[in-house]
Amino acid sequence: MKLPSLETLIGNALSTFKRFCLAIVSAIVGSIFCILLSHLDYFQRDAHLWYLNAAMCCYLSMLLQVAIVVYSERKELSKTLKLSIKLVGVICLIAYYFSLPKSITLTTGIRFTLFSLGLHWLIAFIPFTKPGEINGFWQYNKIIFLRILTSFLYTGVLYAGLALAILAVQKLFSVKIDNDIYADLWIVLTGIFNTWFFLAGFPANYSKLEESSDYPKGLKIFTQYVLLPIITIYLVILYAYMGKIVYTHQWPMGWVSYLVLFFSVAGILSLLLIHPVRFELNNKWILTYSRFFYYAIFPLLILLFFAIKKRIGDYGITELRYFVMLLALWLLFIAAYFSISKHKNIKLISQSLCVLAFLSSFGPWGAFGVSLNSQKSHFESILTKNNLLINGKAIKATKQPSFKDRKQLSSVVEYIISNHGYKTLQPYFIQNLDTLIKENAKKKIDDYTSNQEKVLSLMDVKYVANYESEETDPRFDYTDTAENIIDVKGYDYEIDNYSFSNYDAKESKDTAEFNAADKQIKICFDPHTSILIIADSTDKKGISFDLNKSIDSLTKLYQFESKSFPSAVLTLDGVINRSKYRLLISSITIDKVKNKTVINNLGGRLLIGKSSGN
Repeated sequence: MKLPSLETLIGNALSTFKRFCLAIVSAIVGSIFCILLSHLDYFQRDAHLWYLNAAMCCYLSMLLQVAIVVYSERKELSKTLKLSIKLVGVICLIAYYFSLPKSITLTTGIRFTLFSLGLHWLIAFIPFTKPGEINGFWQYNKIIFLRILTSFLYTGVLYAGLALAILAVQKLFSVKIDNDIYADLWIVLTGIFNTWFFLAGFPANYSKLEESSDYPKGLKIFTQYVLLPIITIYLVILYAYMGKIVYTHQWPMGWVSYLVLFFSVAGILSLLLIHPVRFELNNKWILTYSRFFYYAIFPLLILLFFAIKKRIGDYGITELRYFVMLLALWLLFIAAYFSISKHKNIKLISQSLCVLAFLSSFGPWGAFGVSLNSQKSHFESILTKNNLLINGKAIKATKQPSFKDRKQLSSVVEYIISNHGYKTLQPYFIQNLDTLIKENAKKKIDDYTSNQEKVLSLMDVKYVANYESEETDPRFDYTDTAENIIDVKGYDYEIDNYSFSNYDAKESKDTAEFNAADKQIKICFDPHTSILIIADSTDKKGISFDLNKSIDSLTKLYQFESKSFPSAVLTLDGVINRSKYRLLISSITIDKVKNKTVINNLGGRLLIGKSSGN
């Protein structure tokens, strides 16, 4: 095998640049903005968010320009028309840049992802929009797929080699090199080299691809002996789980939706990978497996729709649930098509996904419009149920709604504020939310939790966090008012990292061990009795402290409100043989469980000294 000369490599790089000029320029400019962004510290990034916006636009521009080049080549458009379409693409991306908000939002991220996916799927089919040419379409995407893998392999190996070379120079020659160079190198290689290398092998002669019969044997082996067996195992597991649901009469778990989606998408991908060889004499089983697979999807889709229905019924539609539902409907459509149709047009997969990606990114039918309207309806229904909505305006509660309603209300308000802004809720309130929240116009990221608590306070409804359950309602945090510097006079040792967390209700006791004063010291806390025991190697029985009295002092003093307390309130003193111990509890979290107070976690310092009685 003759290696290409340097002249040949430069010639191929220049011809690739000439073919995909704007795409490569977009990749270079986008990489520069990514490097600039990576060199900013955390506090500078908000003021330079336009770097991120510019990088996002450059990435989309790169994809769009590739799609335009491929379409122009396939349709053999004139240079003038080709240039005009490219300029229209540039104008569209400039308009997109100026439409981006000045702060990072979930909506912006999701819409960018949808545009990226839509453009990828557009590139996958745009040179084969005419009916037929199924083999050419498959061969074209096979080349792209293998080129992507090759590009990532070359990029990864090149980065590892260059990074190790830089490290060797740093260590062997004591050369001071800023560690940012590793991130810069990764951005340059993935953003510029990877893109350029990938485009250098991009398919060009589209018409001849229809006549190609090239099929990698390794791809068939990988699909037949790795992917399809895994898919079959998932199928057995999901059908067994479905049988369990029928037997136990229990609703399906929410996460089963993702498992069904993964199984279905992976199965479709596997069948696409072996699509060209399905009619070969020794591969007739592929046709049988394909029909079986699509028929087997239908019962699982019923399971999927039941799982989605339960989540939407309880909490309404969010962007994530919208996309799960959209994918479920798409799978139903694809399964029905490949089960009934005789033509089996595999181009329909990328074409339908492209259309869905773009359509779901905007409008009242899109993910954001549907999700917002659903959550607003859910918000109104909870208020109406609890008599908190009169003539479209929220009023103060005469009694607290149930824990479930308060948790759902907290979740809905948090979703609306974090994804669509608190002003979306203004029509429901007479009070001015701007005045209530006192948002600083220069602030880039809102304190969503604080804002939602303030909105709920207008209705006298207590906020419930997502992690809280009815058994742990409510929760109160107490911290001492002492400074970090404490008086250790009369003591020889200090242990300042004692802490206890009762995250597991089944855990009966929590024990911490320390070595100090030539002895082993143990602190044992029982969350069920609120008894804390300090013992050392001279007396294993030790001394015990009943924290229930301390809790009572705190709750009586602060009436179950999270407050700061004087350190003397939770200072515990005791003596074991010739040693004295002082435990200074600096923080404690208390849950009310069925009118009983339970310590969830606590932390503090332990001082150790010689007893004055010696």
